[in-house]
Amino acid sequence: GQGRLVGTNEKGIFKIICAAPPEHLENISKMYAERYGYTIWKAVEKELGGLGEKNLRRAALYEIGMKLKPHETMSELIDQACRGLGTDELLLTCCLIRFQPHMANVNSAHIEKYGKTIHERIREEVSGKYKALLMQIVNTVWPEVGILNQ
Repeated sequence: GQGRLVGTNEKGIFKIICAAPPEHLENISKMYAERYGYTIWKAVEKELGGLGEKNLRRAALYEIGMKLKPHETMSELIDQACRGLGTDELLLTCCLIRFQPHMANVNSAHIEKYGKTIHERIREEVSGKYKALLMQIVNTVWPEVGILNQ
């Protein structure tokens, strides 16, 4: 990390990210920002920015996100499943099932960042029985008001 002459201590970074409770990680990020001028988010992006480190960087940033901004991170993962050509149906399904207990907050974060509900996202991305299934999963914990399961 910062202040080292050569290389990044990935093992040390991962140990801190994985073992630190959210409050501790937030304090580390604040102290890091005071000392080096940027947060732990940016430090991970910079330190794990080399070739072949894309998945390491994504995993580390996901873990930080789940500890510091869990609902926003969940919302971003749903967006990632829907982004680009074709929907990553496995990722979308896994997200909706795994994040079901948090759906109200995830939906709020999704609306704030992307301007649409998760229900709208599902209707845009998938069709048929698969869409009906996903809508039922989401509506079980966060029913749409005034709209039938289209």
